[in-house]
Amino acid sequence: MRIKLIFALSLAFVSFAQTPDHPAGARELYYFGAGGKDKLQSLQKVSAPTKAPVSTATVRPPVRDQAATDTPAEPTALHLGLRYNLALVDPVSGKSESVDTERVFKNGDCLAIDFEANRSGYLYVLAKQSSGNWQSLFPSAEMIGEANIIDPGQKVRAPQGFCFSVSDPPGTETLFVVLSRDPRDIWELYQGIKSGQDAPPPAPDAPRRASSATQVADAGVNKAVSQMAQHFGTRDLVIRKIAQPVDARDVPNSVYVVNASDKPAATVVTQLQIKHR
Repeated sequence: MRIKLIFALSLAFVSFAQTPDHPAGARELYYFGAGGKDKLQSLQKVSAPTKAPVSTATVRPPVRDQAATDTPAEPTALHLGLRYNLALVDPVSGKSESVDTERVFKNGDCLAIDFEANRSGYLYVLAKQSSGNWQSLFPSAEMIGEANIIDPGQKVRAPQGFCFSVSDPPGTETLFVVLSRDPRDIWELYQGIKSGQDAPPPAPDAPRRASSATQVADAGVNKAVSQMAQHFGTRDLVIRKIAQPVDARDVPNSVYVVNASDKPAATVVTQLQIKHR
């Protein structure tokens, strides 16, 4: 299956692998772990992907007085999680409707994914290409400087400003989603995506092959995705679809992805699929 981006609407993906529920329920854990908007450590100021403690002096802005001090929040959070809804979008009118995440899409369908998180974090969405490389959808390589911070109560559509149209051949497309509060967990991914954004465009008469800068960026992103999948995987992760709203906070066919461990975590990683006939 081939997926292409069409400029104008903000669209994306999906389907998912169901996992056994935590006794408390993924939805309940999501709201139990909810917190207010807080300040994240800056990605630009994390110099290496190390788990060693980061000095607050490297992440705190210049202090004018005590009231101006803005210390970043603790990266880990109890039951960190995200919620997403898949929407089928009319690319002409822009109107969308929530649809079942297990839906099998047909050629020409235009898809969108709306995300919400129960804590502030950095959000990444990547799609696996036919080459085997991972393409960043959010933040998008075409939208240099696009902010990818998500805060509680904020709905984010990925990728912003684009339409995700499915086309032949039929098959299954894989997407990789990361929500993280700790720059050390996502540093290599951030660097790989940034390198791809910074790579100079090829000259008009250049041979049609990837530049060395693009190849290096692809290698960095691929390595980061592989390492994160191995390290985080589905460990302590529970996923549940709520077909009908339980209360006003839900949207039909909402999917909750939550860390069910009683130990606080800084990063949640999951993989999704789009099926196309």
